[in-house]
Amino acid sequence: MEENLVGYLLKSLDDETNQQVEASLETSPELRSRLELLERALAPLSSDAEAPEPRPGLVLSTLARIAEHQCRKLPDAPPPSRSQASSGGRYWFRRPDALVAAVLLIVFGGLSTSALLHLWRDYHARMECQNNLRVIWGGLQRYCDSHEGDFPRVEEKGPHGVAGIFAPVLFDEGSLTSEASLRCPAQKATAARPHSLREMEELYGRDPELYRREAGTLAGDYAYTLGYRDDGGHHGLRCDSGDRLPIMADRLGSLDQRNSANHGGRGQNVLFLGGNVIFCTQRTVGIDGDDIFVNWDNRVLAGKAREDTVLGASGDTPTPRE
Repeated sequence: MEENLVGYLLKSLDDETNQQVEASLETSPELRSRLELLERALAPLSSDAEAPEPRPGLVLSTLARIAEHQCRKLPDAPPPSRSQASSGGRYWFRRPDALVAAVLLIVFGGLSTSALLHLWRDYHARMECQNNLRVIWGGLQRYCDSHEGDFPRVEEKGPHGVAGIFAPVLFDEGSLTSEASLRCPAQKATAARPHSLREMEELYGRDPELYRREAGTLAGDYAYTLGYRDDGGHHGLRCDSGDRLPIMADRLGSLDQRNSANHGGRGQNVLFLGGNVIFCTQRTVGIDGDDIFVNWDNRVLAGKAREDTVLGASGDTPTPRE
């Protein structure tokens, strides 16, 4: 909840998480008090437009500097000048002071230095993951621009019938150039297995079992749209499908997981059409609460309509396996 409170103050939460925080604040005086403390600690940031990159070890060096100066007597402040006395309400301390205040608030509020560093690493990995998805979005856009508005489509059957097939499609076209972008930074051991479309087609005909194993590695740590079915057949997403629909996300390991395991089960980064990436703390998104990992029949298959998002892991298929 500490992390969500900061996100609530910075207006960076998705709508559903924002509503959950507001509901908790209405029923918890302790949480409201915690929010007020955080708000006071972070308030100076709004009056300082500087945005320096935090250097490695900032937390530890800040605490060490506090310890160094805590017993030193400070000189008396000079009396304010007439112009200073009449000036209006800008905070006198700047970003470094706000960071010190935030560190003290969090550490003395119950988090150890190691826990704080762990939160920072998690946050950094989440941001790197979002950057990965934006890189992939650039490749999807380039493909879309040269294919009459269509994104790579997972076919119902055959060698192109797995979610991960979008990766060799983009690589073969030159729309994506690095397999590293298919690895979530929070999952260091996982990497996409580079294959061309021709290799996958040959494997499909020669060794179906090996094809199935290799297909499960194509998309690395991410899930891709399985498309949807209607009376006109099976369809993939297009550039003009609207910017509310998810097209990719951190993958789900199994249906009994509350969230993707990529970020410790706390949520998943979701890439929406248009290139917006949001960290969602639940599998459901949008006003209607659509589960992005299963269709309306609660199955990992193509959606039942365009609004029925289904993001499958690399080896998932839009139709039941034969």
